[in-house]
Amino acid sequence: MKEHPHDEFFKYLFSLKEVARAFLEYFLPPELLECLDLNTLEFDDTEYVTPELSALYSDKVLRCGLRDSDYLAAIPILLEHKSFAPDYPHFQLSEYRQRIWSTMIANKQKPVAVLPIILYHGQTKWKKQKLYEYFDGLPKAFQPYVGDFDYCLIDLSKYTDEELLNLKLGFLAYGLLTMKHAQDKKYLRDEIKKIFEQGENFLKSEEGRIFVERLFVYYIRITNMDATTLKQNITGNFSKGAQATFLSTYDQLKIEGKIEGKIEGEIEGKIKQALLFCQNLLSEFPDMPDERIARLSGASVEIVQQLRLQLKEAQEQAKTAMARKASKKKTGKPRVKK
Repeated sequence: MKEHPHDEFFKYLFSLKEVARAFLEYFLPPELLECLDLNTLEFDDTEYVTPELSALYSDKVLRCGLRDSDYLAAIPILLEHKSFAPDYPHFQLSEYRQRIWSTMIANKQKPVAVLPIILYHGQTKWKKQKLYEYFDGLPKAFQPYVGDFDYCLIDLSKYTDEELLNLKLGFLAYGLLTMKHAQDKKYLRDEIKKIFEQGENFLKSEEGRIFVERLFVYYIRITNMDATTLKQNITGNFSKGAQATFLSTYDQLKIEGKIEGKIEGEIEGKIKQALLFCQNLLSEFPDMPDERIARLSGASVEIVQQLRLQLKEAQEQAKTAMARKASKKKTGKPRVKK
């Protein structure tokens, strides 16, 4: 599965059990939190995201017991990739839940209660609604057959920087702060000191050093800042000790070819994925407007129009070839029996 720019840091951050627990304790509604026995919290490393879903989400799945119940809860935290909110999140979540249940049934395990959490750091407003509300004007008698279920939405744009920085666990606070502003390169450049303000304290422990390095790598990848500007920002805002860590991390990444090459690879992969997604949408939904396909795939309207034209030409060529083949069969001389 092709990784998106935020995958690596997101999966690292939420692979820290104390981070995952602090995230649930802070963001879940109290009535849900009371149901969970967080002392039993474990990770589920099964791959539930399909190649199709990977264009929309990355996931980190937790499991824990439910208080006063024999059931376990599966708690997938799904990071939304796009910079805009999807139109029908219930549809993708329904497929995702079914993957969890199908896997458990295939392994002869008791199905778990699934609590989906979407972590959203896009720029457009997410309009959360009921599943049956997608079907505007549907008779009330049909609503039970459409069904309904809910999900927890954590929209980072709803939280101020101060609220995030007041989280009791620093790794979670600075990780989410950076993710919140991942689309805003100017903020990231201007506020580098705020993002790494606890860096020197974190560097005192091995776990903290790893976090700072991971956060810094993520920062480099999403800012695409040139080396000169980055080094100026580092030397102008941090002590000698912190500077040494940042600059050595940067130099090591450069030596290993994990900066420019990684960014170029991500851009190339993103383009290929958008083109493939466009082609699939055009094939499956030929009447869907170009603007909608562009918005869903992240490609430009011009690219969608070019792909539509190419698909039409390919289909016409295929029809012509089939017609010629059929005509040849009809006009061909019959075989003479000897």
